[in-house]
Amino acid sequence: MGASYHRLQASPRDSVAIVILIAIVTAGISTGHLPPGGSAAADSNHMVSLYADGQKRIVSTDAATVGELLGRTSVKLGSGDSVEPALSTVIPAGFFNINVYRARPVIVVDGYRSIRFNSSSRSPRIMAQQAGLTVYPEDAYTQEAVTDIVSSQAVGEKVTVKRAIPISVRVDGKVKVIRTQDATVGEAIKHAGIALGLNDTVTVPRETVVQPGLSFGVIRVTEVVTTITDVIAKTVQTTADPDMLKGQIAVKSEGSDGSRTATYRINYKDGVETGRQLLALVSQTEPTPKIIVKGTKVMFSGSVEYWRPIVVLAAAEWNFDPNTMMRIMSCESRGNATSISGFVVNGQHPMGLFQYLPSTWRAAGGTDANILDGEAQIKITARKMALYGTAPWECK
Repeated sequence: MGASYHRLQASPRDSVAIVILIAIVTAGISTGHLPPGGSAAADSNHMVSLYADGQKRIVSTDAATVGELLGRTSVKLGSGDSVEPALSTVIPAGFFNINVYRARPVIVVDGYRSIRFNSSSRSPRIMAQQAGLTVYPEDAYTQEAVTDIVSSQAVGEKVTVKRAIPISVRVDGKVKVIRTQDATVGEAIKHAGIALGLNDTVTVPRETVVQPGLSFGVIRVTEVVTTITDVIAKTVQTTADPDMLKGQIAVKSEGSDGSRTATYRINYKDGVETGRQLLALVSQTEPTPKIIVKGTKVMFSGSVEYWRPIVVLAAAEWNFDPNTMMRIMSCESRGNATSISGFVVNGQHPMGLFQYLPSTWRAAGGTDANILDGEAQIKITARKMALYGTAPWECK
């Protein structure tokens, strides 16, 4: 039986499928979005979007890190190039982006300084920092492409730093330096976040042009309504006491401070009170004075006869001879009521007109405070001599 040959004919449906498949393949080749082959699909689960040298490619890979993936491609890194994310970054499952930034010549101009180097950064602030400049948040930058190869000696990008002007401001008790691109003091204060109250003042006009080294202050003007309790200090009054020896002082009454509670409207400038107005008196307690008594009685110390009138009266009260008292007084002290003997008897010095030992004087009814009081010694001695005689006094 002879071999039979059958001509295969494609149906219209098959033809349409073939055309669609060709179109998909063609589109994938032109965009780089080729679907992975059977083996790639079986061995990898990372879909990576790789952007480098102005082109974007979709790569299916089983590489573990960004660096491993780039090592398998034709993308080579030069000096100054940077990769985002870093080469050590682990590639996760699913879709992932990698960007390669090529270093290009950069000129950073800061006043009269020009610094040339290569950088892959697109940020003017970062490029200025890479140039070794100290930059501030208030500094501004301009960027432009370098096209004049002869004068610039480079092809790439030029970054010009516009420095913010430093000025000194005294505010809220502190001096702070602010940097600004503003033209006037008023604008600089506003953009520095220094809030001004309705009554606050600035020591220079707000239209003042900002210049390096400018210094000014903000004066805070505030008004406070408050209730304050003040102490009314007690006074001190001094009175004389003729019955107290001169030189002796006693407090008769300690007295007490008063108080005054009132509501005021107080004005301040930079925290310093500049005036207050009384709005209402809430309460007031008057102070009582402290009273001090000072003695004025003089202890005579010069003549026996000075004491005769007092001796006569005291002796008559007890029916005793005043001349005996005068004679013993003259012998003991010569009329000196403040006399203190240099002799020591039982550890004590005889004292006063009649030279009493302090213990004897107290036993007779006197006190340590009036032992040198001549009149007191005369009265007690008149009674003592009338009752017990003159035996206790050796000096006759």
